Amino acid sequence: MTRKCALFLAVFVALSLPSLLGEEPVPLPVRNVELYKNGMGFFEHRGAVRGDQTVEITLPGSQLNDVLKSLTVLDLGGGQVSGVNYDSVAPLERRLAEMPIDLASNPGLVPFLNQLRGAAVEVRTPSGPVAGKLMGAQTRTRTVGNGETVQEILLSLLTAEGQVRLVEMESAGALGISDDALAGDLGRHLEVLASGHRRDIRTLRIRTAGSGERELYIGYTSEAPIWKTTYRIVIDPGKKPLLQGWAIVDNTTPMDWTDVSLALVAGAPVSFIQDLAQPIYGRRPVIPIAQGVQVRPQTYEATLDLLNLLDLEDEEAADAAYAEERALKSTARSTPGGVAGGVLAAGAAPAPARVSEAMRRQAAPAAQAGAVGDQFEYRLRRPVTIRRNESALLPILQSDVEGEKVSVFREDGGQSHPRLAFWLRNSSGLTLDGGPVTLIDGNAFAGEGLFETIQPGENRLLDYAVDLGTVVSTAQASERRRVERVVIRQGTMRLISKLAEKKTYRIRNNSDTARSVVLEHPVRAGWTLVGAKPDETSANFYRFKVAAGAKATVTFVVEEESPHEMRFTLSSVTPDQVEVWVRDRFIDPETERQLGAITARQAEIVDLGQRIAALEKEQNDIFRDQERVRQNLERLGQGPDEAALRLRYIRQLDSQENRITAMKGEREKLEAERAAAERKLGELIAGLTVDRAL
Repeated sequence: MTRKCALFLAVFVALSLPSLLGEEPVPLPVRNVELYKNGMGFFEHRGAVRGDQTVEITLPGSQLNDVLKSLTVLDLGGGQVSGVNYDSVAPLERRLAEMPIDLASNPGLVPFLNQLRGAAVEVRTPSGPVAGKLMGAQTRTRTVGNGETVQEILLSLLTAEGQVRLVEMESAGALGISDDALAGDLGRHLEVLASGHRRDIRTLRIRTAGSGERELYIGYTSEAPIWKTTYRIVIDPGKKPLLQGWAIVDNTTPMDWTDVSLALVAGAPVSFIQDLAQPIYGRRPVIPIAQGVQVRPQTYEATLDLLNLLDLEDEEAADAAYAEERALKSTARSTPGGVAGGVLAAGAAPAPARVSEAMRRQAAPAAQAGAVGDQFEYRLRRPVTIRRNESALLPILQSDVEGEKVSVFREDGGQSHPRLAFWLRNSSGLTLDGGPVTLIDGNAFAGEGLFETIQPGENRLLDYAVDLGTVVSTAQASERRRVERVVIRQGTMRLISKLAEKKTYRIRNNSDTARSVVLEHPVRAGWTLVGAKPDETSANFYRFKVAAGAKATVTFVVEEESPHEMRFTLSSVTPDQVEVWVRDRFIDPETERQLGAITARQAEIVDLGQRIAALEKEQNDIFRDQERVRQNLERLGQGPDEAALRLRYIRQLDSQENRITAMKGEREKLEAERAAAERKLGELIAGLTVDRAL
């Protein structure tokens, strides 16, 4: 009876708490939603609160970090926002680590039982219950009657009588944990493990304080599915093409969107994730407790021992006083001051006003804001209703546009048939976000295409089918044209000519209707068009529009040219090259004369170099011969015949030394002449400047 009364009292108090503490928490409806292309959404809640009321907002736990980072709460009726509370859950690993039992690592039965060592348990066996403290568990291999081996688990129990009992788990009916605290820890451990599999839903409780009825504003960003766009183009003969756009919006929040103002922003503002919801614990150093000096017994005289003991007591007293002083200072530093009175004692909210004005009055700007990227939005004119876990296809555009049907040919992959396409000009005045497009031609499905973002007034080709009635072939020819310009400057001669290429497109229209064929000719670096002008140019293609009548064949020629030049260094020009340039009329007589002087000076330098090389060769030959003569002199004896030969060798060495001396003078003269010729050549090259168009 007492237990039932206590239970009834607990339920009564739980149900009565909201009425005792104030009004029950109320949900605040969503009024405005803005969805972005980067997977973010901005949500605004507005509603009325009365007195000291608490407002609740539910959201998935995965979105709590975004909400904590951006939550803005404003009481627009003169009240105050006391604070925001939410369920804080410690990390799963930390909660499990604080428990004495480990099941998260999936241990087997024997390792699990060994974690219960020392616990009071009771095992039910066929012969009766066996109670005691668990000493451990182990496996044992046993042979059965047919020779097979089986493994069984044995429990070791220490009974109250001090006996060690071995109990087979297979024969035991059940194992009970007599320790209520340990059994509770095991149950809580399993509950914590189970909580990791549940969907994490968090509730924000926003506390307000004030009197009377007031308007409350709540705004925050949160992760949201990326909204998508699809288009339809309807082509009717004699009418302007009709462009219709739709947006696909997904409401994956735990709240219904009822009559909300919806804006779809085709932009990607900077956003990131920071783990603010998870409790974070700092790491602190572990400081060991200081120990006093360990003094060993001394074998001094009695009076000295007494003095040492007194000194030691004085040191310990001083250490204790110093430790107490440090502890008091540490406590004083860690005691918070002036905080409790400043967090909740916020100033009164401003009178009802616009959100931007209220934010300006209540908080000073903490960062500089600016435009991020090229953003544009579609804001629906009428309120939208989308239930939670539902999606919607919403119309965002319906407008007449300019455009025409064409056949687009690009020489790519060996395809000879062009692609049917719609050449759209965005005359809607709106930016069209990229997406798929379906074309309906004459009340029939024509095909599907895809385009990227199109700015107002921009043209875009949307291909949707293959034009099997048209065949396009190409032929290409190239030539190298004669030199058009000669430039000589700073010792370099440049002969500038042009490479010319001609590409012929042959269009054969086998259908019964005329075609407008758009030829996409690639843009190449260093090449320029000659003649025909493109109707449109993209980053990679020139587009030429060519009319092809029914059952007709037309050709279209695209000509391009690219500058080409040959470079020659004047210091290495040969007379043969000068002769060729004169024959081809690349140079005039004056330039020919100057180049002739350069080649003549080059020939002189070459001749002087050859003469110097000949002297070096002769000198090296003399050095080798002198080495041979010296070796022969060393081997000669003192006889009369050998004396005559020695005299001959000495005369030969003397003659060679005279020649070496003469060659030294000749070489110095030749090197001086070569240096002068090189200086003259440099002057001739530096003084020759030509820039002549042929």
